[in-house]
Amino acid sequence: MNEKVVAIVAVAIGTYLSRFLPLKFKFSTSKRMKNFLSLSSTSAISALFVTSIFTTNAGEMGLRVLALIPLILTFNRWKNFGISIIAAIISYYLLRLAV
Repeated sequence: MNEKVVAIVAVAIGTYLSRFLPLKFKFSTSKRMKNFLSLSSTSAISALFVTSIFTTNAGEMGLRVLALIPLILTFNRWKNFGISIIAAIISYYLLRLAV
């Protein structure tokens, strides 16, 4: 399996578990932990953005920037990170198929 795919899956699982486990097991969380959980998905998405957008290949960078357009539009419409990320992944995939 490609290293990038493994990294994306690992971040996705970590983000999902950081949201799911406290709800499933109803942990009593401190204010500090609630603050951490509220910021964890945003920080994971930011880290993926920073590491994936920059490349030395101008054509690849153009595709990545174009894939951000559906991300921004869907987030403005629904205010949901999950839908936005899926829209960006699908648009990037379709752009890669077209090239």
